[in-house]
Amino acid sequence: MAGISFNRREFLKLFAATAGCFVATAAATPFAPALGTARAASGAFHFPQGLASADPQPDAVMLWTRVEALDPQAALPNGDIDLYVRVALDVGFERVIVEQAVRAGVTADHTLRVFVQGLSPDTIYYYRFYAGGDMSPYPGRTHTAPRAGTSRKVRFATICCQNYEQGYYGALRRLTNDDIAAAPEERIDFVLHLGDFIYEHTGDVPDDETPARLVGPLPDGSDPWKPDGTRRWWQKGGQAAVTLADYRHLYKTYLSDPDLQAARARFPFVHTWDDHEFTNDAWQAHDTYFGDGEPAQKRKVAANRAWFEFIPAVLAEAPKLNGVGNAAHDFRDVKVENAPMGEPDENYFYPDDNLKAVSSLTIYRTFRWGAMLDLILTDLRSYRSPPVMTEALKAFTKGAPVPPVRLVKLLDAGKTANGGEPPETISYDGADMANPRAASPRGTQMGGPQKAWFKSAMKASTATWRVWGNSVPALQMRLDFSRIPFAGLEDGYVGTDAWQGYPGELEELMRFLKDEKIGNVVSISGDYHAFGAGRLPVDPDTDELSYAAAEFMTAGVSSSSMYDGAERAARSSSFFHRAVVFKDGESLRENWNNTLVNGLRAGILANYSGSAYVRDMFRNTHASPGLDYMDSNAHGYTIATLDETGMEVVQVNAGNVTRDAGPDGATVLRRTRFHVAPWEGGGEPVIEGPGFVGTPPYPWTPAQRDT
Repeated sequence: MAGISFNRREFLKLFAATAGCFVATAAATPFAPALGTARAASGAFHFPQGLASADPQPDAVMLWTRVEALDPQAALPNGDIDLYVRVALDVGFERVIVEQAVRAGVTADHTLRVFVQGLSPDTIYYYRFYAGGDMSPYPGRTHTAPRAGTSRKVRFATICCQNYEQGYYGALRRLTNDDIAAAPEERIDFVLHLGDFIYEHTGDVPDDETPARLVGPLPDGSDPWKPDGTRRWWQKGGQAAVTLADYRHLYKTYLSDPDLQAARARFPFVHTWDDHEFTNDAWQAHDTYFGDGEPAQKRKVAANRAWFEFIPAVLAEAPKLNGVGNAAHDFRDVKVENAPMGEPDENYFYPDDNLKAVSSLTIYRTFRWGAMLDLILTDLRSYRSPPVMTEALKAFTKGAPVPPVRLVKLLDAGKTANGGEPPETISYDGADMANPRAASPRGTQMGGPQKAWFKSAMKASTATWRVWGNSVPALQMRLDFSRIPFAGLEDGYVGTDAWQGYPGELEELMRFLKDEKIGNVVSISGDYHAFGAGRLPVDPDTDELSYAAAEFMTAGVSSSSMYDGAERAARSSSFFHRAVVFKDGESLRENWNNTLVNGLRAGILANYSGSAYVRDMFRNTHASPGLDYMDSNAHGYTIATLDETGMEVVQVNAGNVTRDAGPDGATVLRRTRFHVAPWEGGGEPVIEGPGFVGTPPYPWTPAQRDT
């Protein structure tokens, strides 16, 4: 079919819109084409960002595209574009079940969301968009969820962190190609995207590296950033998105990638977000670029709007989970100013323009796949309290290589510390300062309303497996400096931007799962640009650890790896560099994995001695409580398969991303396999693995390789 023509009267008769989204319904009777006959493509329109589907339900799915008028005269006088969508049971569109007239508005940058209802459960559908005589360059493929109560295997992939300038998306091409080649019963049902779909700043490449490709200047963007000794290492010419036009430019650039388009066309996606959809290390409507940052309410509204335009998701239409409603809603345009944040309430919400900006879009929601899976998706950026490690605290603890665990936990507790009697002063290395959180609420990543909803959803879930779509890791990652004789340093967190910066709330959630006897909870996380696996303890600082959930962390698609960042940061210290890099003959190995899992002494002494025996002798099993595995020099994706017998997790390390992988996709360095057996509520998860296909990361050995 080259294209379809129709007259304006026919179109307007079929045209119907709801706020922010069109609704289409599958025909209940045999389909009869209503929009005319085929004709040759006109070349007046094209679809440069491809198409996508999202959040499939048993009877519905969200479809998306963006259209451009190459011939301005082809659009309506106000700039809107008339088009329509077809949905069929076959790729040749011989069995069409939906044909719906729609309109891409200029106010939404000609993006389009269509919520198609009346579909059959657990069914493959194909869809395509048409404008005039032009059509999307390829059909999309989607898959509805099984009917509620259907107990069948579910398989999904997890991806995150796809920095356009730092690398190519060969991992996505590998994922797509492998799925095409797989037997039907082994194919992926959907893709879970955990955020950092875009990076809101450009030039984010270390000075000693060359960008894989360039985003180009932003339409409005910030003044170019230049390293000045106090700012980060973003290269000269880098910018940050400021306006809606900037964020739209980023989405359009990222979605020009053919591998990302192909993945979105083949799989339905389920999305949450992380910080870079708005601003690096964001909290509420506040940025943290330089120093403690500044209010950025206008940017938050612009970022939320752009996400809603370019990322399909079932929000206002999201169904309840066993009576627990979803708070998610479509974008609401609000007028705000970049105003001072004021004082927080008991939920640590900052009022007025901040709360208006944050509330312009709500995305936390549940997603169900038959009786096997309840996916509980959280937003861990929009409601979080400010980081405890302010510039003043960093200056106070300047001798600490990483944020001390003791101080972070004390400050995070706020006025609840010490049984509700927080200390007036805090101490470090013989110095004192006034406790800046003595009168503050306890820290939060979720905010009070989302946390209450999360608990209700977990408690209401009756699925075999409850998967937490958790954009930032909850796995403990620490450096146990207290085990180094004469160092005089405290144990510290490897970063506090994830759950390690909010330990009190994480303990509350894990204790809730334990107390309510909610089993089969697995967190799937991203953000840290590494693969990891382990269990989540209720209290990581007790001698006898008790675990409430398992977690698997997925590496980024293309963003620079955690290992690269650690190695770069450690170059100034020959001692600490040994904790990161192990010289094995002429090759360099990722000792960072060993250090995080087994402790600093094991990492450093293994490096000096070259002995695995020494490494094991000095291993600290509580170095990072619950952390069992790290593959920190990694790019790729995770595939999870769930059934009544357990959950199999395969982490696919796709290796180098600095070069285009070619038509076959990235060459896989290794596939790392784990298995989690079901456990009763009140019991504890057990993770079997890792097993390897391909070369294991250091310090794991080929003896652990799968046969």
